[in-house]
Order: sequence, then C-alpha cells, then structure tokens
Amino acid sequence: MKKWLTEVANVRWHGKTGRRPVDVFREEERPALRPLPTRRFTPVVWKATRVHQDSHVLFDRRFYSVPWRLVGSDVWLRVTDASLEVYADDVRVATHARRGTGLYTTHEEHLPQHRADLRHRSRGYWEGRAARLGDEVLTYVRAVFDSDDVLSQLRAVQAMVTHLETFPPERARAAARRAHYYGTYSYGGLKNLLRQGLDLQPLPLALAAPATASLTQPRFARSVAELLHHPAVPQEPEIESH
Repeated sequence: MKKWLTEVANVRWHGKTGRRPVDVFREEERPALRPLPTRRFTPVVWKATRVHQDSHVLFDRRFYSVPWRLVGSDVWLRVTDASLEVYADDVRVATHARRGTGLYTTHEEHLPQHRADLRHRSRGYWEGRAARLGDEVLTYVRAVFDSDDVLSQLRAVQAMVTHLETFPPERARAAARRAHYYGTYSYGGLKNLLRQGLDLQPLPLALAAPATASLTQPRFARSVAELLHHPAVPQEPEIESH
C-alpha cells in the first residue's frame, strides 16, 4: 500500500486541478502541520453528582471523600484512568488516586473532627460492641468483616452496630440472624430489613429448628437389626410314648 501511494497515487496528475497530490502536500499542507504533543491525550470523563451524608461521592462502585462542609451539595467529578477530582463551584476541592481495591478512599481531613473517635476504632472494638447485643450479632458482624477488606467494611460495621443498638436486643439478634442467613452484608440492606419488620417474621424451618445428629427413637420402635433378626422359635419337647 505504501509503495502504491508513493509511486502511483501521489504522483499522478489530477484531472481538474492539474496538480499532483504530493506537490499540494509539500506546498500547502505540510507548512500548516504542528508537532504532536509530548504527552499522549488522556481521556477524561465529567460527571455531575451529589455528596452523600457520609461526606463521600460514588463513582464506578467506589466511594471518594469530599470536605464534609459540602454534604448534600451538587459537585462535578473529573475522572481519568489514574485520578478522580471533585469540583464545587468550579473550584477543585478533592483529588484521589484511583488505585487500590477498597470500597472507600478517604482523606481524614475531609471528615468532621467529632467523628475521629469512631474512625480510629479497630475491628475488635466493634466486635465487642456487637457481642454485647448477642451471639447472633457478633457472628453477623464477623461475616461482614470477612466479606471484604476489613478497612473497607469498618465504616459499614460502625453504621450497622450503631443502628442495631437503637432496637431491643431481641430484634437486633433476629435482624442479624436473618441478614446473615440471606447474605445481606450492607448497611442499607440491614436497615431496610428492620424498617420493613422482616426480623419479626420466622425464618425457614431448617434454620429455626437446628438439625440433630439423629432423631429420637419412638417409644415402641424397633431398630433395623431387630426387624431383620428372626429369633429361633422354641420347640416343644417331644413326649415319649411307652
């Protein structure tokens, strides 16, 4: 193709202009060309969104922190493959790298100071608070932690335990048991479960009545061995005749 362009197409005379394409390129087009940029073009995505109540915005199933004073405000996201920038009133207010696998990317300075105590709690602390509500809540919280990176799930567990503490212990335990049974490991799912009163409904019988290793034998039942065993019938003694 290159040889055909060089030796045929670009050097033949055009019927209407009476000129060759190679001459037009050298005389008119080449002087107008500019060097390519030293850096490759970076695709950019702009998206309008609103700051959530937890001082984060959502993009591509991950959360990025924004200064807490902007909670409830409409902002713009400028997103590339490597970074995410947040703009409020044409002013950049946050920048995050898009590396990592966690669900949340949070800058401490973006969050209000009165929440620092909760942010710095460990997994053990929240498991301890869950245990005070009951074994079912502790088991559920451990499952939530194990379902993803611990640091990513810490915020969800904080919200879950704090919310469960506002209910009577029996409802907290029932809600945790039901959420764990159905694999509901998000704060929103647990909150909806309680709001709809699903914790007050019985679980499937298989879970409500744990299976035992063996069933209790009825009073007059016989085992298989007894049924298959035929005891010898006693023979009557023979009477000798005289």
